[in-house]
Amino acid sequence: MALTMVHLAVADLWAERHPEYRESPEFFYGAISPDAVHVRDGSDKSHKNEVHLNNWISPHPDDVIRYWLERSEPFDIGYGVHVLADGQWVPRYKRTLPGIMRPDGLLNTDIYYNDTFVTDFRLLATRPRLQAILALLENAQTPQDHPLLEGYMFSQWRKDLLEAYRGECPRHEPVQFIDEAYVEAFISDSIPLIEDTYQKLIKLRA
Repeated sequence: MALTMVHLAVADLWAERHPEYRESPEFFYGAISPDAVHVRDGSDKSHKNEVHLNNWISPHPDDVIRYWLERSEPFDIGYGVHVLADGQWVPRYKRTLPGIMRPDGLLNTDIYYNDTFVTDFRLLATRPRLQAILALLENAQTPQDHPLLEGYMFSQWRKDLLEAYRGECPRHEPVQFIDEAYVEAFISDSIPLIEDTYQKLIKLRA
């Protein structure tokens, strides 16, 4: 999965086309919230695809449209943006970064988490806009009626993330694959699918 700054940067770039979301704390809250499943399940990932609307490993935009047809508050739009980004993240690194995979075909998590954490903290350090979004998140209202996760999970996940990103990066080795250039390209390339999915929603509602 992409880490938090990538998700916030994707959401922010998409919102440039939809300024009603650009300063919405709840929109960006939604854009970090599918991973609140870890508050409930810890390292057990067996429910992660369900909470990600079937978009954890590969994109399934129709499932996001169904969700948006039922729930379309700013939080929910951000939630859908998050899962659509994640659905594109895994296939991309498997396709373009064979060196990050082990000989048995599994992800080399030592390299992966070092790369993603180091790059994520660099993004935060060099992008004032991401720092401003973190400040926005503090004022976002937590939904209490979500069909997949409970309100306290969202609140705890936000608290954990804000504390983590105000501290030191937990990894310190040189980045090998997922550097800032890789992430910048991903952020840009992820937008067309998200926008196409949102426009299909608009047409269905017309």
